[in-house]
Amino acid sequence: MNEQKIAKKPSFGYALFTVIAVFSVIMVPALAWGSKIHPLFLLSWLVALPLCLRLGVSYKDLQNGVVQSCTRAIVPILILLINGGLVGTWNAAGTVPLIINLGIKFISPSFFLVAAFLLCVMCSMVTGTSWGTCGTAGLALAGIGMGMGIDPLITAGAICSGAFFGDTISPLSDGPNLCSGVTGVDLFVGIKHQAKVTVPSGIICAVLYLIMGLMLNSNGTVDYTVVNGISQTLESNFHMGVVAVLPMVIVFGMLAMKKASIPSLLTGAFAGGVIACLAEGKSIPDVISYFWGGYSIDSGMDMVDTLLNRGGITSMASTGILFLFAFGLFGILNAAGIIDALVEPLTQRLHSKLSVILATVFMSVLGNAIGASSNFAYVFAGNIMAPVYDRTRLDKVNLTRALAVGCTAMCTLLPWNMNSVVAAGHIGVSPAQLIPYSFFAYVTPVVLLVVTLMGFDTKYVKESAAAEQ
Repeated sequence: MNEQKIAKKPSFGYALFTVIAVFSVIMVPALAWGSKIHPLFLLSWLVALPLCLRLGVSYKDLQNGVVQSCTRAIVPILILLINGGLVGTWNAAGTVPLIINLGIKFISPSFFLVAAFLLCVMCSMVTGTSWGTCGTAGLALAGIGMGMGIDPLITAGAICSGAFFGDTISPLSDGPNLCSGVTGVDLFVGIKHQAKVTVPSGIICAVLYLIMGLMLNSNGTVDYTVVNGISQTLESNFHMGVVAVLPMVIVFGMLAMKKASIPSLLTGAFAGGVIACLAEGKSIPDVISYFWGGYSIDSGMDMVDTLLNRGGITSMASTGILFLFAFGLFGILNAAGIIDALVEPLTQRLHSKLSVILATVFMSVLGNAIGASSNFAYVFAGNIMAPVYDRTRLDKVNLTRALAVGCTAMCTLLPWNMNSVVAAGHIGVSPAQLIPYSFFAYVTPVVLLVVTLMGFDTKYVKESAAAEQ
């Protein structure tokens, strides 16, 4: 008798129970023991599979769901891996050291807070890591601020705001790449759309830190020992010429000409390797090694080594694996109808653009809260909210922007979130102390709300609606 078992449609209660059970496997070890979420996403399949099979869905259908979902992650993973190689060759070419050195030289006692904010923006954008920025440039700036007699908590707020602002729009960062994979929106299209909120937010933050800095009384003696040491170390190890900027110019130029992301980034990485050979005297085997395994230097200064000893394709491998495990999990849940069962009641109550975007920010913050990780939040909120955007006919570029606000910009408002814990730890303050001074976390959602209400992105909604009609 070959009767095919008919799959049951899960109820909202069963779907909610399944999601809670699955994400408990990820959340509990991450919060209790500080376990990495990468293997936990794979282990969560052991909970998701039997709960979905119980609905009568065949294993073959669940496996097909995994394959279809992971297929969406291939291009973002390739971009992520190429980004890693690009960082390796750009460090060797002096591109990243030049940008950092220029930023350090602009520090002025009268404008310290705004300078610290802008320097951390630059460092985070060119390195693609907010954690690395806080642990290097941020650590140095914290010491300078103390020498100037500035409250270390205010300095920490400026550092973290700048670091996470840069992280939000850097094509080298995990967050935008993961967001691109979850939403299916091109990496640079998503960043361009996010910029309509993040750039005004950054400008407002810069003004706030400027005003605050001018109002502070700096009675301390300025100690430039650390900053001068970083600058001198960079200048003694790299040729700081204009040629070092060429790889960056090439990438931005190709993107401005609407060239695809993968060939643009790959060309930029290759250009960095060429400059490393011609200007920095590196050998071709060394450059290939930097592209694959990351740049390595022993400059004699630990801060400089920590900042520059990074990059390489292999450095992004663990995040790429996270993509596959996370997308596979949501492929299983989607194939069994779990995601639809959760989304349908939500969709019925979300009709306006504002309500959908606010719900996205809420789900992003919730993901940050339960998973203690921005990467977790992107996968959690992005996959749950993506069908809502389809059903309400909103273009998913709006989803990328709302995710960036809730997952990255607002992460410092949760003192147990890994981003907040690591960033605050590097700077020498507690995560809870950081909350009042992280202006970027407060300004960005307000700007998003204003932009949404004023309809600056209405054209995207119309284009999306027209395409589906």
